[in-house]
Amino acid sequence: MQLEGSYTFTVPRQEVWDILMDPEAIAKIIPGCEKMELLGDDLYEAQLTIGIGAVKGSYNSKIRIFDKNPPESYKLKLEGKGARGFLNGEVTIQLEEGPNTVLHYVAQNQIGGPIAAVGQRIVGAAAKMFVNQGLKSLEKQIALRRG
Repeated sequence: MQLEGSYTFTVPRQEVWDILMDPEAIAKIIPGCEKMELLGDDLYEAQLTIGIGAVKGSYNSKIRIFDKNPPESYKLKLEGKGARGFLNGEVTIQLEEGPNTVLHYVAQNQIGGPIAAVGQRIVGAAAKMFVNQGLKSLEKQIALRRG
């Protein structure tokens, strides 16, 4: 499944970039992220709890940031496994500079196991909801840093 969209922040691009590179902020931005630990350069282990309808599960996940072009773009890859199945995704983030910063994203993701049994339409709607939650959390992190 592919998701794409954009979101406008009323702060300079560098501020958005700095938060997106901060592991503590990333953990707060990712919906359902209960903990995140650094394993190596731009590689993290995370514990996620994600639910779609009645199918909720905990996933041991690896998150990797790569193809960084500061402060313009990067890619993030997530691989998670749990009792309810698996989730894999990759997102490309581009930050467009102007009077505001426009974050453009293109995400490809796959899910499998019991969590996938709820149906593509529901999964698609849930994925969009998770993206919107993440973007709102990013906006909140920006506001907190600005004081």
